[in-house]
Amino acid sequence: LPLHIRSLPRHPAAAAMGAVEDVAAVSVCVLAEVAVWVAMHGPVQGGGLPLGVWFGWHPVLMTLAFVGLMSAGRISYTASASWPGLVNKEGRRSLHRILMSASLVAALGGCLCIFMAHLPALKYFGYDFRKGEWPSLSHVFHIWLGYAAIFLALYQAGTGFAKVNALSRGQRVYTNHGTLGKAIMGTGLAAFLLAVYFWSWSIPMKIVIAGLAAAAVSSSFLLPKPETKQGVAA
Repeated sequence: LPLHIRSLPRHPAAAAMGAVEDVAAVSVCVLAEVAVWVAMHGPVQGGGLPLGVWFGWHPVLMTLAFVGLMSAGRISYTASASWPGLVNKEGRRSLHRILMSASLVAALGGCLCIFMAHLPALKYFGYDFRKGEWPSLSHVFHIWLGYAAIFLALYQAGTGFAKVNALSRGQRVYTNHGTLGKAIMGTGLAAFLLAVYFWSWSIPMKIVIAGLAAAAVSSSFLLPKPETKQGVAA
C-alpha cells in the first residue's frame, strides 16, 4: 500500500489493511521457524534428530534469530499505528530493542549448540582439527558468514543501546544503524541458504524452507514505514 494510505489510522479500512500486512509478514517468520524445526526434528528426509542432540537446535535457534526475531524487529518500525503501543517512535523503539535483544540471545544460543555438537570431533571455524582437513566450500562459506553475522550483531547491539542513550539526550549517533542491520540480516540469510543447499533435505523441503526464510527477511525490508507526520517513523 502507498505510505499515505497505510499510515492513516483515521481510515479504518486502511488501518485494517496495514494490520493484515503486518500479521502476514509475522506469520511468514513463524512459519519459517516451524518449517526448520520440523525439518530437523520431524520424520522427514534429513530430519529425525532427537531433541537432546545439540546440533539439532543450532539451525532452529539461528533461524529464530536471523529470520524470525530480526525480521520482526524491523517490522516493529513499519507496522501499522493501529497496534497498541506503536503509535509513537518511543513505543516502536522499545519493541524493536526487545526483539533484537532476543534475537542476539537466540544467536548466541545457536553458537553454543554448534560448539557443543562439534566439541567431540574438534571441528571449529570450519576446520577438522582431528583429521586435519577442511569441509566443502559451501560449508566453509556458511560457517564464516555465520561468524560475521554474529560478530556484527554483537556490535549492532552495542551501538543500538548507545544510540538509545544518545537519543535520550537529544543527540543523533550511529545514523547507519538501520543500514547495517539490513546487512547483518542479509549475511545471516546467505549463511542460512547455504545450509539449506548442502543439508540432506528433499528438494521440495528445501524450496519451502528457503522460500519462507527469504520472504520473511525481504518483507521486513520492503514494508513501507508509516509517515513521519504521524510521529511514528523510525
